[in-house]
Amino acid sequence: MRYQQLFWDFDGTLVDTYPGMVAAFATALTQLGVNDFEIDQSAIYKAMRQHSLGTALQQFSAEYTLNRDSLNDRYQRLAAPKLDQAVAFAGAAELLATVTSAGGRNFLLTHRDARALDRLAALGLKGYFSGAVTAADDYPRKPDPASLNALCRQYQVDPHTAIMIGDRNLDVQAGHRAGMAGALFDPEHLIVEESQPEVRVTRLAELQDWLTSED
Repeated sequence: MRYQQLFWDFDGTLVDTYPGMVAAFATALTQLGVNDFEIDQSAIYKAMRQHSLGTALQQFSAEYTLNRDSLNDRYQRLAAPKLDQAVAFAGAAELLATVTSAGGRNFLLTHRDARALDRLAALGLKGYFSGAVTAADDYPRKPDPASLNALCRQYQVDPHTAIMIGDRNLDVQAGHRAGMAGALFDPEHLIVEESQPEVRVTRLAELQDWLTSED
Protein backbone atom coordinates (compact mmCIF):
# COMPACT_ATOMS: atom_id res chain seq x y z
CA MET A 1 0.00 0.00 0.00
CA ARG A 2 1.08 3.60 -0.59
CA TYR A 3 0.53 4.33 3.11
CA GLN A 4 0.37 1.77 5.91
CA GLN A 5 -0.88 4.03 8.70
CA LEU A 6 -4.31 5.58 8.13
CA PHE A 7 -5.68 8.32 10.40
CA TRP A 8 -9.42 8.79 10.09
CA ASP A 9 -11.82 11.62 10.81
CA PHE A 10 -15.19 10.37 12.12
CA ASP A 11 -18.01 12.71 11.10
CA GLY A 12 -18.64 12.75 7.38
CA THR A 13 -15.70 10.47 6.62
CA LEU A 14 -16.24 7.11 8.29
CA VAL A 15 -19.82 7.63 9.44
CA ASP A 16 -22.53 9.69 7.74
CA THR A 17 -23.57 11.75 10.72
CA TYR A 18 -24.56 14.88 8.79
CA PRO A 19 -28.24 13.97 8.19
CA GLY A 20 -28.80 13.72 11.94
CA MET A 21 -26.72 16.82 12.65
CA VAL A 22 -28.63 18.93 10.13
CA ALA A 23 -32.01 17.67 11.36
CA ALA A 24 -31.05 18.43 14.96
CA PHE A 25 -29.84 21.90 14.01
CA ALA A 26 -33.06 22.70 12.14
CA THR A 27 -35.16 21.48 15.06
CA ALA A 28 -33.10 23.58 17.47
CA LEU A 29 -33.82 26.65 15.34
CA THR A 30 -37.56 25.97 15.35
CA GLN A 31 -37.58 25.42 19.11
CA LEU A 32 -35.95 28.82 19.49
CA GLY A 33 -38.71 30.46 17.47
CA VAL A 34 -37.58 30.30 13.83
CA ASN A 35 -40.36 29.38 11.40
CA ASP A 36 -39.93 26.11 9.50
CA PHE A 37 -40.34 27.77 6.11
CA GLU A 38 -37.40 30.08 6.84
CA ILE A 39 -34.95 27.23 7.42
CA ASP A 40 -32.79 26.07 4.52
CA GLN A 41 -31.38 22.70 5.54
CA SER A 42 -29.08 22.60 2.52
CA ALA A 43 -27.49 25.85 3.71
CA ILE A 44 -26.99 24.35 7.17
CA TYR A 45 -25.36 21.30 5.62
CA LYS A 46 -23.02 23.38 3.47
CA ALA A 47 -21.95 25.49 6.44
CA MET A 48 -21.13 22.36 8.43
CA ARG A 49 -19.43 20.50 5.58
CA GLN A 50 -17.52 23.32 3.97
CA HIS A 51 -16.46 24.84 7.28
CA SER A 52 -17.54 23.55 10.70
CA LEU A 53 -20.34 23.30 13.23
CA GLY A 54 -18.93 26.46 14.81
CA THR A 55 -19.37 28.29 11.53
CA ALA A 56 -22.99 27.10 11.29
CA LEU A 57 -23.69 28.25 14.84
CA GLN A 58 -22.18 31.65 14.19
CA GLN A 59 -23.89 32.09 10.82
CA PHE A 60 -27.41 31.11 11.82
CA SER A 61 -27.41 32.66 15.29
CA ALA A 62 -26.53 35.94 13.58
CA GLU A 63 -29.06 35.45 10.78
CA TYR A 64 -31.96 34.79 13.16
CA THR A 65 -30.74 37.01 16.03
CA LEU A 66 -30.34 34.13 18.45
CA ASN A 67 -27.94 33.58 21.32
CA ARG A 68 -25.17 31.37 19.97
CA ASP A 69 -24.70 29.45 23.22
CA SER A 70 -28.42 28.79 23.53
CA LEU A 71 -28.53 27.48 19.97
CA ASN A 72 -25.52 25.26 20.61
CA ASP A 73 -26.95 23.88 23.85
CA ARG A 74 -30.27 23.07 22.21
CA TYR A 75 -28.50 21.52 19.21
CA GLN A 76 -26.21 19.34 21.33
CA ARG A 77 -29.14 17.88 23.26
CA LEU A 78 -31.02 17.07 20.06
CA ALA A 79 -28.02 15.75 18.13
CA ALA A 80 -26.70 13.30 20.74
CA PRO A 81 -29.35 10.57 20.29
CA LYS A 82 -29.20 10.83 16.49
CA LEU A 83 -25.69 9.35 16.49
CA ASP A 84 -27.27 5.95 17.15
CA GLN A 85 -28.94 6.12 13.71
CA ALA A 86 -25.85 7.10 11.71
CA VAL A 87 -24.52 4.57 9.22
CA ALA A 88 -21.03 3.95 7.89
CA PHE A 89 -20.17 5.17 4.43
CA ALA A 90 -20.06 2.56 1.69
CA GLY A 91 -16.59 1.11 1.41
CA ALA A 92 -15.48 2.02 4.93
CA ALA A 93 -15.44 -1.51 6.31
CA GLU A 94 -13.72 -2.86 3.21
CA LEU A 95 -10.94 -0.28 3.32
CA LEU A 96 -10.38 -0.65 7.05
CA ALA A 97 -10.13 -4.43 6.61
CA THR A 98 -7.76 -4.08 3.66
CA VAL A 99 -5.41 -1.94 5.73
CA THR A 100 -5.26 -4.34 8.65
CA SER A 101 -4.94 -7.44 6.46
CA ALA A 102 -1.95 -5.80 4.75
CA GLY A 103 -0.27 -5.28 8.11
CA GLY A 104 -1.19 -1.62 8.40
CA ARG A 105 -3.05 0.21 11.15
CA ASN A 106 -6.06 2.52 11.42
CA PHE A 107 -6.37 5.35 13.95
CA LEU A 108 -9.35 7.53 14.82
CA LEU A 109 -9.15 11.28 15.35
CA THR A 110 -12.44 12.86 16.44
CA HIS A 111 -13.64 15.82 18.47
CA ARG A 112 -16.59 13.73 19.64
CA ASP A 113 -16.55 11.93 22.96
CA ALA A 114 -16.30 8.16 23.47
CA ARG A 115 -19.74 7.68 21.91
CA ALA A 116 -17.98 7.81 18.54
CA LEU A 117 -16.13 4.65 19.52
CA ASP A 118 -19.40 3.14 20.73
CA ARG A 119 -20.95 3.82 17.34
CA LEU A 120 -18.01 2.24 15.54
CA ALA A 121 -18.42 -0.80 17.78
CA ALA A 122 -22.13 -1.00 16.96
CA LEU A 123 -21.28 -0.82 13.25
CA GLY A 124 -18.69 -3.59 13.60
CA LEU A 125 -15.77 -1.27 12.82
CA LYS A 126 -14.07 -0.58 16.15
CA GLY A 127 -11.93 -3.71 15.96
CA TYR A 128 -10.08 -2.34 12.96
CA PHE A 129 -8.61 0.53 15.01
CA SER A 130 -5.33 0.43 16.89
CA GLY A 131 -5.80 3.73 18.70
CA ALA A 132 -7.91 6.84 18.95
CA VAL A 133 -8.08 10.44 20.14
CA THR A 134 -11.47 11.73 21.34
CA ALA A 135 -12.74 14.85 23.07
CA ALA A 136 -11.67 13.37 26.41
CA ASP A 137 -8.03 13.79 25.40
CA ASP A 138 -8.57 17.55 25.20
CA TYR A 139 -6.24 18.33 22.30
CA PRO A 140 -6.63 21.52 20.26
CA ARG A 141 -9.04 21.23 17.35
CA LYS A 142 -7.86 20.53 13.82
CA PRO A 143 -6.02 21.83 11.86
CA ASP A 144 -3.72 21.90 14.89
CA PRO A 145 -1.63 18.71 14.52
CA ALA A 146 -1.14 18.09 18.25
CA SER A 147 -3.50 15.10 18.40
CA LEU A 148 -1.92 13.49 15.35
CA ASN A 149 1.55 14.06 16.75
CA ALA A 150 0.49 12.45 20.02
CA LEU A 151 -0.86 9.36 18.27
CA CYS A 152 2.33 9.08 16.22
CA ARG A 153 4.45 9.19 19.37
CA GLN A 154 2.27 6.75 21.28
CA TYR A 155 2.14 4.17 18.50
CA GLN A 156 5.57 4.84 16.99
CA VAL A 157 4.22 5.91 13.61
CA ASP A 158 6.57 7.41 11.04
CA PRO A 159 4.50 10.27 9.56
CA HIS A 160 6.00 9.61 6.14
CA THR A 161 4.13 6.27 6.12
CA ALA A 162 0.84 7.86 7.16
CA ILE A 163 -2.14 9.64 5.63
CA MET A 164 -4.91 11.66 7.27
CA ILE A 165 -8.35 11.08 5.75
CA GLY A 166 -11.14 13.60 6.21
CA ASP A 167 -14.00 15.44 4.55
CA ARG A 168 -12.78 19.00 5.08
CA ASN A 169 -9.70 21.06 4.32
CA LEU A 170 -8.81 21.27 7.99
CA ASP A 171 -8.36 17.48 8.14
CA VAL A 172 -5.84 17.55 5.31
CA GLN A 173 -4.13 20.60 6.78
CA ALA A 174 -3.75 18.84 10.14
CA GLY A 175 -2.18 15.88 8.37
CA HIS A 176 0.25 18.05 6.46
CA ARG A 177 1.25 19.92 9.62
CA ALA A 178 1.98 16.55 11.24
CA GLY A 179 4.25 15.62 8.34
CA MET A 180 1.89 13.11 6.74
CA ALA A 181 -0.12 12.99 3.52
CA GLY A 182 -3.76 14.02 3.26
CA ALA A 183 -6.82 12.56 1.55
CA LEU A 184 -9.96 14.63 0.98
CA PHE A 185 -13.24 12.70 0.92
CA ASP A 186 -15.77 14.93 -0.83
CA PRO A 187 -18.81 12.90 -1.95
CA GLU A 188 -20.73 15.87 -3.35
CA HIS A 189 -17.93 18.08 -4.69
CA LEU A 190 -18.75 20.72 -2.06
CA ILE A 191 -15.25 21.57 -0.91
CA VAL A 192 -13.29 24.38 -2.51
CA GLU A 193 -9.87 22.85 -2.24
CA GLU A 194 -7.41 24.92 -0.26
CA SER A 195 -5.35 22.18 1.34
CA GLN A 196 -3.70 20.47 -1.66
CA PRO A 197 -4.47 16.86 -0.66
CA GLU A 198 -2.44 14.06 -2.18
CA VAL A 199 -5.70 12.51 -3.34
CA ARG A 200 -9.33 13.66 -3.56
CA VAL A 201 -12.15 11.12 -3.87
CA THR A 202 -15.93 10.98 -3.90
CA ARG A 203 -16.13 7.34 -2.76
CA LEU A 204 -14.04 5.37 -0.29
CA ALA A 205 -13.70 2.64 -2.90
CA GLU A 206 -11.75 5.15 -4.99
CA LEU A 207 -9.44 5.78 -2.07
CA GLN A 208 -8.89 2.04 -1.65
CA ASP A 209 -8.01 1.69 -5.31
CA TRP A 210 -5.54 4.57 -5.07
CA LEU A 211 -3.92 3.26 -1.90
CA THR A 212 -3.49 -0.24 -3.28
CA SER A 213 -2.44 0.70 -6.82
CA GLU A 214 1.20 0.30 -7.83
CA ASP A 215 1.43 3.50 -9.88
